[in-house]
Amino acid sequence: MPAPVSVDHLAFPTRDLAATDDFYSRVLKARLVHAESGYSPSWKSDYLLITFALSDGTRLSFFDWPADTGPYPDDPDMPDDVFHIGLRCDAPRDVIAWQNHLFQHKVVYHNEDDGKSRRLFIRDPNGIRFEIFAADQPKYSNDHEDRARAVYEEWQKIANR
Repeated sequence: MPAPVSVDHLAFPTRDLAATDDFYSRVLKARLVHAESGYSPSWKSDYLLITFALSDGTRLSFFDWPADTGPYPDDPDMPDDVFHIGLRCDAPRDVIAWQNHLFQHKVVYHNEDDGKSRRLFIRDPNGIRFEIFAADQPKYSNDHEDRARAVYEEWQKIANR
């Protein structure tokens, strides 16, 4: 039996970063604790990922990318891994155990390994997508509010928003 997992984050797309930031920062009093930008080969686009922490520690992540132009959630061009619930394992070996477990139970999964973390993507019977992963860093060790705000603001300048 694979090791237990814990909810790490919930992830969604955003088309209005300023409104998203305002709502979560000002209205919900969440802290912007992580931001990263990069290129996604599977999306064929640059992206910005921002993560807010609610007062209980729950993480809500939002993706912005220039190639996102259609409506959602029923947009056929929406990358499959944007809407998901992230489940964290303690170690990469646990993800491998989950992969074996899923295989034994005939659960279809997609495997990704970017060298920093190994990820499995699955869907439940309702179509809800889950990410099972283990990262090199302990849970929430990448919370850097000042750096997150700087990355967010730089993305806004580049995206001319």
